[in-house]
Amino acid sequence: MKKPRVQIRKLNSYDLDELQDAVGTFIKSCRNPKLQKSKRVLIKPNMLGAYPPEKAVTTHPVVVEAIVRYFLDAGKEVWVGDSPGGSVSVEDVWEATGFSDLAKRYPIKLQNLSTMGFRELKMDGKTLRISEAFWRCGIVINVAKYKTHSLMAFTGAFKNLYGLVPGLIKSDYHRQYPDTHSFSDLLIALWKLTKNRVTYNFIDGILGMDGAGPSAGNPRHFGLFFGSSSIAALDYVAATMMGFKLKDVPYLSPILHAEGVLPSRISIPNSFRDHPSFDAELGVVKLRTDLVKYLPQPVRRGFKKLYYARPVIGTDCKRCGVCVKSCPVKAINWQDDGFPLIDNAKCIKCMCCHEMCPYHAIDIKNSFLWRMVFGS
Repeated sequence: MKKPRVQIRKLNSYDLDELQDAVGTFIKSCRNPKLQKSKRVLIKPNMLGAYPPEKAVTTHPVVVEAIVRYFLDAGKEVWVGDSPGGSVSVEDVWEATGFSDLAKRYPIKLQNLSTMGFRELKMDGKTLRISEAFWRCGIVINVAKYKTHSLMAFTGAFKNLYGLVPGLIKSDYHRQYPDTHSFSDLLIALWKLTKNRVTYNFIDGILGMDGAGPSAGNPRHFGLFFGSSSIAALDYVAATMMGFKLKDVPYLSPILHAEGVLPSRISIPNSFRDHPSFDAELGVVKLRTDLVKYLPQPVRRGFKKLYYARPVIGTDCKRCGVCVKSCPVKAINWQDDGFPLIDNAKCIKCMCCHEMCPYHAIDIKNSFLWRMVFGS
């Protein structure tokens, strides 16, 4: 069994000097020969949408700046890129998130992973398209954000890999794999195809998010910065420190098993061994689907009609149309009054609209049975 190492640093603010020290310490613990031999680096942050850093939706630009400085000092060519979700303009995302400013101050290339071509590969019976940029860089640094997630419960380094899928292909995959467990299987296939080329992973947990993440939750100061060469070990440690149990996050057990990692053998700093989990607001995203798999097959479909969480458009809607364009099954259409409406008969509950709405106007409505069982 492997004994991977997860680095954790307590950081109360986005102080560049402190982050540079942490980045250097973390990466130097990674004995990957590509760090010396390869000349080009892809830094892959979370650029979900056009949100300012204080919203805690995207990776903070100062975290990326610290990593940029490390690799520029090492004489590397540095690319910073992602494929933002939905139909949002990538230029708007770069501007709002602070990455345009970063590119003005440092000799780096901002790359739109949606426009650089792709390779189509197969894994576990699934076909996935992965941006060509990923294959053109010998060093890949995965820089995630510490958040809850309405479909996957938790989003860290593992879920951040989904940004390697170009453009609206991501929405089509949501259509093909609409529920939590089938989508988790898709992400596991993506992880298997990419994990050996990801050099190192960070999670920006200085300012994170709880509640209805990954975009409509509550910014939350956690004061933590994580790093590891193992995505499985990193996400396990980060998720459990937030307050999740192993069973709450559908992909954790499969990827820990695939990597041959026992949670008890993950090495973390001694100062964090007895660190209490945060009293984070997790109820709205914790997965409730385990109950369904214990029901007999004939009653499972009928039970799901009574036991669900689905998106609804709230009163904060600004009629921007992002939800209409982002829905992978075209279940959201314009009404005569100019507001969008979700067709519940077509909705696959993938929560793309909830994830992409820039005004947090998509609420999650739980069925009566769900509320009776779980009280939320």
